Order: sequence, then structure tokens, then C-alpha cells
Amino acid sequence: MRNALKGLAVIVAGILFFIASLSAIKSIGSRRAVASDEKSENTDIEEDTNDSAETADTTPEGDDDMTEISTNFDEELISFLEKSGYSDKNYMVSPASFRAVLALAVAGADSDTKTSLIKAMGFENEDEMNEWYNNVLFAPDTASGFITFKMLNSAWHNTASKGSINKAYKQNIRQLYHADAEDVAPDKITDAVNDWVNEGTEGLVPKMSDDLSQVDMVLANTIYLKSSWVENFEKMNTKEGDFKSIDGDTVKKDFMEQTDHFRYYEDADGKFVILPMQGDVDVIFMLGDIEDVCGKIDDCRSENVHIKLPKFETEASFDNSELTEFMKSRGAGIAFSPEADFSAMISDSEVFISDIIQKTKIKVDEEGIEATAASMIAVLGAAPPGEKIETKEFIADEPFKYYIVTDNDDPKILFYGQIVK
Repeated sequence: MRNALKGLAVIVAGILFFIASLSAIKSIGSRRAVASDEKSENTDIEEDTNDSAETADTTPEGDDDMTEISTNFDEELISFLEKSGYSDKNYMVSPASFRAVLALAVAGADSDTKTSLIKAMGFENEDEMNEWYNNVLFAPDTASGFITFKMLNSAWHNTASKGSINKAYKQNIRQLYHADAEDVAPDKITDAVNDWVNEGTEGLVPKMSDDLSQVDMVLANTIYLKSSWVENFEKMNTKEGDFKSIDGDTVKKDFMEQTDHFRYYEDADGKFVILPMQGDVDVIFMLGDIEDVCGKIDDCRSENVHIKLPKFETEASFDNSELTEFMKSRGAGIAFSPEADFSAMISDSEVFISDIIQKTKIKVDEEGIEATAASMIAVLGAAPPGEKIETKEFIADEPFKYYIVTDNDDPKILFYGQIVK
């Protein structure tokens, strides 16, 4: 992905709703079994709102080449963000949450607007999109109580705007995405959306916008994941150490350590280790610059690995048209122009997408991971005994990347992030 950065990728298979889905990816093969069951959670879907109702562009872009668009939505999103100024920052994005909120827009779109959005999302048709959504929603094993996973969606219509929500749209998003569509007064919509997001992210994202009173419609999604390591890091082993940041400085961080058997991969470009979590979730930490990490999971071997990882907490806000520009670059420009057709969503009014924003937060410590994302669309108008075991080293004391993904044969990226300073 990025050439000059040594990274560590964390792939948590099975879940944190955000982070989106890999649509074209190699089969993962057999996985290490997780000993414990997970906790059953409600998986209702709701949507967030945008605080900006301005038109970023009124000209459809790139629609002629839709058939040539790569289906690897997740990796291209990550690459686009890093080329947009995030390559030297700590951040996390959720491709899954982004795609989920876009699905609400697709449900209300028609004609070329619907087609362009579906293609830009990396899908051939709406059925494939909905299949992806259900795969993400039901991937985590929440039955036994060791994992909390929620994926929620909602739609909010400003009663001061022209037009009304179509009844068929309300029924459609309720059936497909468990989303409720509400009519809200302009002086109430900001608090209503922010309260909904705050609840869906367990307080990690307290609000999406300061003012939504001028927005005609808000579509929102939240994903929340909290799970523990199958093998916890002992707190007594956590010690302060040096981390070499991307700009060459040395900073102090608290490093967790453990040595055990894990799935491990290494080649000339880097290495990664997979840490299993409760609830059919894996985390892959990657050092280096390995391409197609998910495609190389089948090539992992069970190795004795000494792991040293920093505890970290990071949050990010993509509210400067990054996600809007990404969708335009993939041929969906018409959805952001006055030529957009969202007649299946709102009757008696011509509207278009004015902005897309996402906010994320993640906490990683000795016990496990807590991660969340909120996305909003604003619509405007083991070895044999006695054998010597080689211990591999995985010391994340330099910039690294991480993915959180579903742990199944077709992993979906819920979250992606990096720690570089």
C-alpha cells in the first residue's frame, strides 16, 4: 500500500462492524478454533447524520468507466486516504460502516444513480451488496457472551424539507437493514442523530454534527465491537519501551508481551502474526509492506512467536470530503450532483448526497479490543516434546498497520488503521 512505511496490520477476523468488506479475496482455509463462545447481541442498523449540507460538486465524474472499477473497495479506500494526507498519521477507518451506510442510499436510489453507487461500492448488483451486508452482520459468533457486536442503521427526515419519505423505502430498509426511518423537526434532528450515534457506539463517538437543521435527510450507521484475546497479555509483563515513529523520533509507549503459538507469515516484504479473539474474530498485526494480506493467510504456519505490541488508543474523523471524493473517483459522481435520482427515497423532491463523514475510535490493551465507527450521509434539495522450537520475533516498536476483519472463508474488513507515532 504505502511504499515508504513499514507497517503493522491488524486483522481482526470476524468483526468490528466498521471496517468494511473485502469483496474479491482468496478463501482463507482452515482457521484456529476459538475455545470460547460469544455473547449474543442485537444487530439492528441505524444511520448517522452529516453536519454539512453543502454541494461538493455538481458534475458527475467518471461514470463511463464503471465496468472497469476494481471490486477491491477496501484496499482502494485505504490507498486513497493515505494519498490524501493520512500516510503519516495514526488513524482507523471502517470500510464496513462506510459500505453499510451507502447501502441505505442505494435502497433509495434509482436509474443511473443506483447503478453507479453499486458499481462504486465494488458490487455487480444490489443482491450481491445485500449478501455482503448479511455476511458482515452475522459473521461474529455472539452466542456465548464473550464478544459484543452491534451493527445499526437509521434514516432521519427533516420535516422542514420539501417532500416526504416513501413508504416503500421505509419498508425496504426495515426489512433489509433493520433500519427505522423517522420524521424529525429541524430543531430536534441534530440531537436525535447525535444521541442515536452515542448509544450505538457505546459513548465512544458522542456526536456526529453540531448542526443538521439544514439537511433534508440523514442516513446513519454504527458498528461496535468489543472482544477479548483468546490468550490475554499478562499486565505484569507490560513495560515501557521505545517506539520509533515515522518521522524518526523515539517516543515512549507501554508494550504488552507474550510468547505462544500463533499463525505467522514472513517474506522479503515483511511479516504478520494473527492473534485470535473471542467470537470468531482475528487480529492481524503486520510489519512491513505486504500486499494482499488476506490472500496470504492460507500460507501462514503455526510458529512459536514472541510478540511485543504497544497499547494504543486512537480516533479519527473523516469530515473533509475524503469519502465523497473517493466515491466520485470510482464513478459515482452523479449521486453528488443535481442530476441524482433518489426518487425511491423521497417523493416530491429532487435531492442529492451533499456529504459523507465517518468517525472512528479504537482501544487496544492487555484484555482485548474495543472499536467502533459511525458513518453518516447527508442528503440535500503445537510441536512434539523434546523438539527444539524456533521462536519468531514480532516486535512492533516501529510504524505498523492493522486490520479488523471477519473470520470466515471470505473475510470482510471491518476496520483498518495504523500507528506511526
